Amino acid sequence: MDQKKRMHPMMMPVSFFTSLKDIFFVFIILFVINYSSEATWVEIGRILFFVYLIYKFVSVIVTWWRTTYTINESFIEIEQGLFTRKHHQIPYDRIQNVQTNTPFYLRPFHLTTLTLETGAEDEDSSFTFTAITKDEAKQIEYVLDHYTKQKTADTIDTNITETDEAQTMTKEEKIVHFNPTKKDILKASVLSFSYLLLIPVLASLFSNIDEVYDLSATGNKIIQFVKDSWFWIGTLIILFIIVAIGFGIIRTYLKYGRYEISSDHERVYIRKGVLNEQHFSIRKQNVQAVHIEQSLLKRMLKIAEVKLISAGGVDLSGEEVNSLYPFLPIHRAYTIIEEILPEFQVQTNMESLPKKSLVARMCQIPVLWIIGTIIIVIFFPKWWPISIILFLFTIMSRLLDYYFTRFLIHGETLQVRTGGIFMTTSITTREKIIELKLEQNFIQKHFDLANIETANRSKPVHTTPLYNISMHMTQRAFIWYTGRNPRIEGGLDGE
Repeated sequence: MDQKKRMHPMMMPVSFFTSLKDIFFVFIILFVINYSSEATWVEIGRILFFVYLIYKFVSVIVTWWRTTYTINESFIEIEQGLFTRKHHQIPYDRIQNVQTNTPFYLRPFHLTTLTLETGAEDEDSSFTFTAITKDEAKQIEYVLDHYTKQKTADTIDTNITETDEAQTMTKEEKIVHFNPTKKDILKASVLSFSYLLLIPVLASLFSNIDEVYDLSATGNKIIQFVKDSWFWIGTLIILFIIVAIGFGIIRTYLKYGRYEISSDHERVYIRKGVLNEQHFSIRKQNVQAVHIEQSLLKRMLKIAEVKLISAGGVDLSGEEVNSLYPFLPIHRAYTIIEEILPEFQVQTNMESLPKKSLVARMCQIPVLWIIGTIIIVIFFPKWWPISIILFLFTIMSRLLDYYFTRFLIHGETLQVRTGGIFMTTSITTREKIIELKLEQNFIQKHFDLANIETANRSKPVHTTPLYNISMHMTQRAFIWYTGRNPRIEGGLDGE
């Protein structure tokens, strides 16, 4: 695997059609909205549009030809560039995460998209193989895993020809922790509110058709006919509910139907998608913190979403893939965390904040309420009751935040729970914290309170603040972090 290689030729049509999304709106203006226009700017725009298409068509061919990569013993060497030749290397030990995305249009060709992500912040922080065979993607992943296991050796064998054997070796080590059941899919379709997306979809469809064909007269006739009959009103409401529920279930199934959480002793693996398959893997040693997130509705239904905060945290196609299944039963979420990452054990008994913390929270200036009230008084004076509602919401939010906020140091683990309406439990270990910051304002000084904020390596740096805790707790946290008292069992006070 030391010779130069190019990606699969399917890279060219994929790159070409992907670039068309950027000019789709221009196409609508020039060829749909103004399809019968003979204006000069429309004619010039159409000429420039076709010139751009020709340029893009040629450029993707040249880009494919001039982009080569080589799999070496300890790094991937990449050469690319349309006009300026660019050469760079990605060492294996810098690669944090590995992701594969298999859209439906690549599946018939047994191709996939592979992304290698490093923890760097520059433009070379990642490299994407736009279209390569699935066997080659698995082979590259195996080389990376093999290098990780054998990095202390002088050399590693990169001439791997038996990809099936490599795949079997990795599969034998994997343990599947979660696959959603039909009940989980139905619950996810309700909680994801996918059925509500049918409303903007239908509105957008009607608007696009109405721009070409005038539907106002026909629509008015239909509305008048429905108004004259309660039977048809009820029928349409029932029909819309059925279609919306069906739409939500189908959309949720396509997204979560083949969801799988698995792991081996090196990595955590997440698979999702039915039509568009996505695979994400992360080294366990790169997990900096674990977040358990719950909205008010999820708390009522006793479910939660677990997210892994990693040193090279990335998004795939603008969508977070470092999230475990977003609708896990809360107790199952706890056990999955302990199964995958034993060092991040979840403790249910945590310390609450002192009562003076609530007093300090109530003394804080309600900035949001003040700004909202000013806007209402100046622009919408008739809506003054909203100011009262906003004030009550502010008070309720502070009460809930105080009630649900918890803090615990147990051994090497720091566990913080914050939020009232949207609650987040953050779990990290002392060695994963790169900074612990202490702050105290004038009000907190009067009540002998302070804030602490921890920082974990991520992209960008991930911070977890905790407000209005007692100075005694703050001092104990500082001593724990600096290692003066390495073992604090039974809670923050060591009881």
